[in-house]
Amino acid sequence: MSEVATQAVDVVAREIGVSLGAARQSLEAYAEQPATPGALERCSELLHEVCGVLRVVEVYGAALLAEEMEHTARFLVACPPGSRPHGDGLESLMRSLVQLPAYVERVLAGGRDLTLVLLPLLNDLRAVRGSPL
Repeated sequence: MSEVATQAVDVVAREIGVSLGAARQSLEAYAEQPATPGALERCSELLHEVCGVLRVVEVYGAALLAEEMEHTARFLVACPPGSRPHGDGLESLMRSLVQLPAYVERVLAGGRDLTLVLLPLLNDLRAVRGSPL
């Protein structure tokens, strides 16, 4: 890979990491104060942006996970705080926000994009919404 391409990948990886970190902070803020859904909506917006960037750089497994995370965040905005799907959804989103940056970094560093590795997280997020696994 050329030096310019390597620098571009580094910039993309860094920006994705920053966006996922901001999404995680928004989710944590929402978990502390569920009465204000704005933080969860911000998390959803950031995940939407990350999903788009991941599609552009052709990391489709991570893009699929980011898309499922976005759908789950939007589902939780409409779900009443304190309900079982709400608690399970917050837990699944947090686990996903912890694992997705490491996965993206590994793929952008030259590893293979194996969506199968993400399947447990994808299924957890889908189960929260009642979507088919």
